[in-house]
Amino acid sequence: MLKDLPILIEPKRLALQGEHLKGQVALAQMLRLHDSICELQGAVQIDWIFTVDDEKRPIIQGTIKVALSLPCQRCLQPMPWSINAAVALIIGEEENCPTGYDVLSLTTPQIELMTLIEDELILALPIVIMHTTCSDNEHTYVADNNIHNPFWVLSKLKTDPS
Repeated sequence: MLKDLPILIEPKRLALQGEHLKGQVALAQMLRLHDSICELQGAVQIDWIFTVDDEKRPIIQGTIKVALSLPCQRCLQPMPWSINAAVALIIGEEENCPTGYDVLSLTTPQIELMTLIEDELILALPIVIMHTTCSDNEHTYVADNNIHNPFWVLSKLKTDPS
């Protein structure tokens, strides 16, 4: 459920009016994010300002904050991870996009705010996340070079001329 936030927004209109959106969205509502996180508890907080830049182009600036529980890629155990990412979007075409901004191309004047928030959150996720040390890892691989090495027989042939 969106708390204090509209469901549909018109980003260009909001930018021309100089609107400020601040609120939160429950993680449980973000369906595309479910496979990437361990727990669906908590909420994403946004603080976005819709405005125009010096060249009268509509932009969105602000932050997105959330505390997540992500699976460690080594041991698959939950790992706390905080995201506090800057959002800088320019609404329109890619051809004149200033440095530091991503382009938000609109096919219709309205867009679901939750979809836009979820997109920004997915982009802010780390590519690979791991504990510095995985103490509870039950799947530790211990190699015995003579037994598990498939080339052990070949190495014996190489050293033994008979």
